[in-house]
Amino acid sequence: MAELLKIESKPIPAFYCCYLLRSKNRKSYYIGSTPNPARRLGQHNGTSKGGAKRTAMQGRRPWEMTCIVTGFPSHFAALQFEWAWQNTHMTRHIDRDVRDARAVELQKGKKAAPVATRRRKRPPMSLEARLKNLHHLLGVDSFRRWPLHLRFFAPDVFKQWERHTAKMAQSLRESVTIQVTPAEIPKLAPEIWAEVGSHYIPDIIRNIPVAYEDCKPYVEKSMKALGDGARHTCGVCKKSVDSSSTMVVVCPVETCNAVSHLACLSKRFLFEDDDSEGALVPIKGSCPGCCTNLKWSTLMKELSLRTYGEEVIAALFKPKRKKKTDTQDVEEGIDEEDEDLDETWMKDVDESDAEIPESPSG
Repeated sequence: MAELLKIESKPIPAFYCCYLLRSKNRKSYYIGSTPNPARRLGQHNGTSKGGAKRTAMQGRRPWEMTCIVTGFPSHFAALQFEWAWQNTHMTRHIDRDVRDARAVELQKGKKAAPVATRRRKRPPMSLEARLKNLHHLLGVDSFRRWPLHLRFFAPDVFKQWERHTAKMAQSLRESVTIQVTPAEIPKLAPEIWAEVGSHYIPDIIRNIPVAYEDCKPYVEKSMKALGDGARHTCGVCKKSVDSSSTMVVVCPVETCNAVSHLACLSKRFLFEDDDSEGALVPIKGSCPGCCTNLKWSTLMKELSLRTYGEEVIAALFKPKRKKKTDTQDVEEGIDEEDEDLDETWMKDVDESDAEIPESPSG
């Protein structure tokens, strides 16, 4: 059952995203992934330890976070998407004819290389190319059932996204949501901005919730409903529910008492979805109790936390202590999962010279 519904033996991350950075010189770009965008941006700009070596060149700082992609079901899924975004001309998530066309397009004006070679140099990519690659990935079958959300912080990058993607034959699936929340840049004199620019993190990025705090009321409700000794009936099959022997989903709506078997609710959601033919994982559906339209990702995040996150839940309900600084977090090794594939899978070379081996996850 866990394999069927993509639930791992640890909780779904509270937050994980892939992001696109742009250098202040507007010619350098960087794709990475992180569980904490604000902290990661500070690392790339050198205000705290960590960050990719390829973003450490002073001539490229400060970096601006132009957009993020969220909704990944696991840390590995985000890294998988990151690699594919960096290497759209190679990844097997995209049909061969499409990725070969991308490789040819990116090599225009350069010496032609065999399209079908096993090892290829990553073509130097413009902002347009990166946005087109992202558009391709958001529509492939591998990621079609993921509840992905694209959020832009740079209005001019969003305008380019709209302009370039409007020309593409493939349209984005309806389940991919897009949001524009401009990052406000303070009006400072150029000489002052030169000194503080690399230290500035926009509030819109700093305030992104990256912990499980938003799940706390939901977890608390579920634990109370399933732990009070009361007998429950599945809202779908109407049979008895035993949370000690099977995975049980509780409706997140505060006034709803609906409880369902995981498999039963999955079948209900898939039946309601006209675009679910051949799919194993639902995207959304209606609660059998209150009929509220619910996201499957919301239900699975709480279920995975309740099932596999005993330590996380204990910390979640523990009295708050004074928050540590980013530097303290890094020094204590809390930033272990904040990695980029370029730093772990590749040599530290300039993007235009990077030769990428075939990836087992691509």
